[in-house]
Amino acid sequence: MPKRVLIKGGIISTDTDVFRADVIIDGEHVSGLTSDSSDITADETIDATDMLVVPGGIDAHTHFKDPNPDEVEGFYYGSMGAVAGGISSVVEMPQASPVSSTGAHIKEKIGVGEQRSLVDFALWGAAINQDLESIEEMIDAGIVAVKSFMAGSSPGFPKITDTGMHDVFSLLAETDIPYGLHAESDDLLQHYTERLQQAGEKDPMAHAKSRPPIVEAEAINRAIFFAEETGARAYICHTSTVSGLELIKRAKERGVDVEVETCPQYLALDTEDLVRLGPFGRCAPAIRDREEVEGLWEFLRDGTMDVISSDHCGYTIESKEPGKDDIWKAPLGLSGIQTMLPAMLDEFINKRDLDFIDFVRVTSTNPAKIFSSYPRKGTLRPGSDADIAIYDLGRSWVARGEDMLHKNKWTPFEGKTIGVSVMRTLVRGKTMYAFDGEHNILGDAGHGKFIARGYGEEA
Repeated sequence: MPKRVLIKGGIISTDTDVFRADVIIDGEHVSGLTSDSSDITADETIDATDMLVVPGGIDAHTHFKDPNPDEVEGFYYGSMGAVAGGISSVVEMPQASPVSSTGAHIKEKIGVGEQRSLVDFALWGAAINQDLESIEEMIDAGIVAVKSFMAGSSPGFPKITDTGMHDVFSLLAETDIPYGLHAESDDLLQHYTERLQQAGEKDPMAHAKSRPPIVEAEAINRAIFFAEETGARAYICHTSTVSGLELIKRAKERGVDVEVETCPQYLALDTEDLVRLGPFGRCAPAIRDREEVEGLWEFLRDGTMDVISSDHCGYTIESKEPGKDDIWKAPLGLSGIQTMLPAMLDEFINKRDLDFIDFVRVTSTNPAKIFSSYPRKGTLRPGSDADIAIYDLGRSWVARGEDMLHKNKWTPFEGKTIGVSVMRTLVRGKTMYAFDGEHNILGDAGHGKFIARGYGEEA
């Protein structure tokens, strides 16, 4: 008989309803929701009285960089931060060594992930101007999406040409696979960066000035045009500007198949934080000014925004520190997987007058639908995977790098008070993380499994 777990006394939220109920779990799956569990015998009972019980978070944008993580952390440490942050599955980006751009690379990454990850994981594949047969191989290996950079990223992950991007859109139009784009104009970015560097500007705000909103908006406009012309799905990664979101909103209204994500650094931080953080605030797109931040929330309110993801890229402190005196020397990327969901839930319910339903929609249900794992993930219903996060809505804490469970101990939320806490995270029925005054990892590396495209259709 599979192990039976009972979660009692919680406030349940899905993307459509909020209600009080107890959750019955048999083995890896939710088997029922009930208002009266007094006659149910369980092997384990979890007291969630007055706590929020929601589908586990799905982080659609992580950079763990296995199989050779080098200056970051890999699946093991990254997934430790994930479960401590209420996340039960991730969609891992193809930036790695080597870049995941062939079927063989994807198969290697699956093997490594299934040995090291505490959470379930799906995979992006890279489009880097290679032959289209390699992309078809990755699709056959089970990737759920394809990713390109419209601006230069690294020598191993060159920017996509317009011709290459159009070819990928045309290929993917024959599937239901989204094409994710880091949407920044390479020409504009290089122009502004070179001008600032020639002027000797190297403080944190020089980074923000090198990536003004037009850099993002121009690239988003181009991506939308190609998506509309080919009939393919576009997924715009980590959008940070009102002008870009206005383009996306209008495209959706005329029927273009485009989805969009943003990240906590664009919703809760601003350029004052960039100045405070220095190299530890350098990311792409750049952290924006307060007016831009406030504008983004309107697109969450009206439903334009589909997903909040972390874009977690936990570089070592040693690799970031050279940017203290010269911002251009700091690698681009922030550690965010452990703080994302509690920080965003705090914003939603304590600062923005949004509700639990809105939170679940953009952090779990929509990612599950977009990346083909719904309804096995992204919801709490009989038959779904028992991926669950439990939050104490009244427990505040101060974010400190030393308390992060991911490998490299820093956070852009350093010193900020977050008004809700993750108390427990379950992945397919097993408690992988619990907080009792101390952080407790209760599951093992290798519990996480690969989630191939179409996983949700198996429900």
